[in-house]
Amino acid sequence: MLSRLRVPVAFALLSLAGHKNSTKEPFEKVRLPSGQIEVTRLSETAGLTIERVRFWSERMREPRYFITLAPRTPAPPGEVLILNHGWFDRPEYLLKYLHLDEVYAALLARGELRPAILVIPDVRFKNILRLRSDPDPGYLQLVAEEIPDLVSRRYGIPLERDRWAIGGFSFGGYLSLDIGRRYPGQFASVSMVSGLFDAKWSFWPSNSQVDSAPRLFLACGTEDWLFGTMRSLHNGLDRMGISAEWTTAPGGHTWKYWSSVLQSMLKFHLAARGN
Repeated sequence: MLSRLRVPVAFALLSLAGHKNSTKEPFEKVRLPSGQIEVTRLSETAGLTIERVRFWSERMREPRYFITLAPRTPAPPGEVLILNHGWFDRPEYLLKYLHLDEVYAALLARGELRPAILVIPDVRFKNILRLRSDPDPGYLQLVAEEIPDLVSRRYGIPLERDRWAIGGFSFGGYLSLDIGRRYPGQFASVSMVSGLFDAKWSFWPSNSQVDSAPRLFLACGTEDWLFGTMRSLHNGLDRMGISAEWTTAPGGHTWKYWSSVLQSMLKFHLAARGN
């Protein structure tokens, strides 16, 4: 457990604004029976195929979806990076505002990254206070178990720790760190950009399932309202002997700052061997 950490009272604010992220597109309103998987190709370029995979989540008891970016490489990708969006966002926003597809394709074309399937889950939920108080939140199993199982079967990537990574922005960073600590044997690396955390959390040294923590990447802009929280997390982990790559620069809780660290974040998880 981390002690004396300054955590903002953000969860109440997020729950009050939760209705803003609940608007559904037409495809989300179509009935989807249990066991059915609906795959829609959104775009295809010389370097990437982008698809939307919609399925029935047994844990959430409703249809959910995620977006995948699959490199078109001679050899099929052998790794997966799950990227989680913020509380006010949709999966599509990582393409629209972060230009994840363009940045990823460019890095691949320059040989700076190992080919991997990028997965952007829909992590919009109605009330984070209810989810946070649950000792076994369903949304964690959605992102950490159900989606990896579907991705593994669709793309033929084994569920081995060294093949899987997870990260996110804002609430998506909180989600990623929570999953990384609860599923210590599943993800080799975890990134958290402009996120928050619970001061009551315990971390890897107290967990006997693994010998060491996953590799960690933490980043936050100095004008971000969560900067003090992120710095507190970094310092607290450091005191526990858990090292993390920590980067900061001028910037707020904005797509502009997140865009400035996207390449570093992708390279942290997927840098080509020898780079």
